[in-house]
Amino acid sequence: MNMRERICVICCVLRSMILLCCVFAIYFVRVSLPPGYLLRKNFPLLLPTLNSQNLLTNAQAGTVASVFEAVVGIVKFFCGVYVDSHPDPAKLLAYCLFTSGVTCLCMSAIFSNITSPEAAVFRVVAVSVLWSANGAGQAVAWPALARVFMSWFPDKTIRGFWYSVLATNQNLGGTLAPRVLPPLMVSLGWLSAVYLPAAFTLVYASAMFLLLKSHPATIALSSDDDSEKGSTGGTATTAESTPGFTETFAALLKNNSFLLLCVAYIPVMVIRISLATWTAVIFESGGMGMFEAGLCLSALEMGGFFGGLAAGYTSDKLLQGRRGPVMCIFSVVCVPLSLAYAHIISAPAEALPLPKVMLLQAVFFAIGVASFPPHSLIGLTSRELVPVNMRSTAGCVAKAVGQLGAAAAGLPLQQLAAMYGWDCVGYVNAVCGAMAALIFLPLWNTGELGSAKEKSN
Repeated sequence: MNMRERICVICCVLRSMILLCCVFAIYFVRVSLPPGYLLRKNFPLLLPTLNSQNLLTNAQAGTVASVFEAVVGIVKFFCGVYVDSHPDPAKLLAYCLFTSGVTCLCMSAIFSNITSPEAAVFRVVAVSVLWSANGAGQAVAWPALARVFMSWFPDKTIRGFWYSVLATNQNLGGTLAPRVLPPLMVSLGWLSAVYLPAAFTLVYASAMFLLLKSHPATIALSSDDDSEKGSTGGTATTAESTPGFTETFAALLKNNSFLLLCVAYIPVMVIRISLATWTAVIFESGGMGMFEAGLCLSALEMGGFFGGLAAGYTSDKLLQGRRGPVMCIFSVVCVPLSLAYAHIISAPAEALPLPKVMLLQAVFFAIGVASFPPHSLIGLTSRELVPVNMRSTAGCVAKAVGQLGAAAAGLPLQQLAAMYGWDCVGYVNAVCGAMAALIFLPLWNTGELGSAKEKSN
């Protein structure tokens, strides 16, 4: 092997590593910024500090969370056609991450410089606007990444596992955040959990801009699209011309399997976002602290990591690319686990057979194993059920509908807990698990568009 060939191999390896790690960058930023913690994994780490410094109350946090999810949903709903038609989705991904890093640095400036009680309204509005802009960039980033992934992994018999590997990077980010950020907050101040991840993302976005490619160098994107078009039996429009939003949306509305996926995404998102958003408050009301909440959230993400890998491998190897059975079974498992969570949260510590934190860690891990497979496979399945030139739009629309559940897990759930107590979160999640399983049931035998199983259906 000559020097030129060695350089090419090294470049290919670097590009593949960046492709598999870029979701980690997205979610590490998400879990490392104050508004992001309101919605995702660093919520238990920074909310007590913001409350103690009168920067954000619980009600304001719920408002920012719901506004963020609503904005992300709207952007997701409309950005798919743009991503499908973009000539270089890898560059688009880098631009989105750069936008995310810049907006997060701006939010750091807001929290460090605008601290007076008189500026509370302005601060909440500014945080909502900046974090929503950050969310809008991330809303476009994931479908751009998914489009790059589908080009690099065209084989559906191995795609599910590698998509799960890609998606579980967010679990790694969520697991590391509660373990990495608290020491930084202690040694450098709590704002270090804001600006350091943002700076990391700016550097990472620059690296992706230079190294990540939209498709393998040896395979032209057009040839991949042509092969996909052929695999769908001619049902797709030509890959060279992406249909407009109206035409694409009309086609998606006629796809019953896709519509079921969208509806099922709502309860799935309620389960995940409710735990990621309100765990710190729940633990604080039960006499536990940030450290215990961080351990449980790390267990949740680690469970999601293993659950996602298991779901992708099972749907690929045992079910020949069918995702419906996996999503349905794992959703059913969420029901007893959520009920167990409600019982442990409300029970006195002396009435439990083991230490309360230990039991909660086990339950959080199990909920992560059960709840993440439907979450990750919905994104993949929504793209597999449509023609190649509608994939990004399909994934974006499904995610946009799912944001309704994420928004419901913000202020509405906080108001419900204010009336009935925080243990109602477990009961709500149990109902959501049962609803998701029932919605997934008709998709049991559904395969990729153009496959023999799908044609028979």
